Amino acid sequence: MTTPRRGPGRPRKADAGDTKAALLDAALQLFARNGFAGTSIRSIAREVGLSESVLYAHFASKQAIFDAVLNTLGPRNPLDMIGDDVLADTDPPRYLRELVRVVLEEWEREDARLLISVMARDGLLHSSALRDAVSAMRTPVSRLFARWIEAGLIPANLAAPDDLAMSFTGFIGLTRVLHLHADASDRDREKARDDIRRHVETFISVVFRPD
Repeated sequence: MTTPRRGPGRPRKADAGDTKAALLDAALQLFARNGFAGTSIRSIAREVGLSESVLYAHFASKQAIFDAVLNTLGPRNPLDMIGDDVLADTDPPRYLRELVRVVLEEWEREDARLLISVMARDGLLHSSALRDAVSAMRTPVSRLFARWIEAGLIPANLAAPDDLAMSFTGFIGLTRVLHLHADASDRDREKARDDIRRHVETFISVVFRPD
């Protein structure tokens, strides 16, 4: 992921999209290394070999850069990551297992783990941007549970869809923050993945009870 440095102010051959991507990559690395507060606009620009004026042509502020990093790497609709409506309708437990497998694979990427380190390091876990992103992730999961309740696959009196979504995703999200960051050891990350898998199996056994 490391972008080769260039002399400040040199024109880049890459187009604007590549320049923005390089800036976001450099910012993520610096945020994880020095913290959000400890990273300056100048240091981000210099990491990519640009002048500050060129950086400001793409981003209005350091906060705008962070928001763009979060928008690119932060929580997103997990159902888009699997996209198997047939499996969702025919075998919900298997669908949830596959969904978590795909999500965990995504979270193992270096940039995904760096983002969690940044959020935890700077106390940004309570930021409104992250809350909005988490809410956007949980909403489609809630709709999925509502669909299964309507289809009679989950007892209607068990819990509301929003509560089921919170129960399912809450532990998974917390485990990610605590154990799937950039500084976590291989052993810690494997244990976290095992904990999440056990959580999923327990959830399935409670929610999809046989008649």
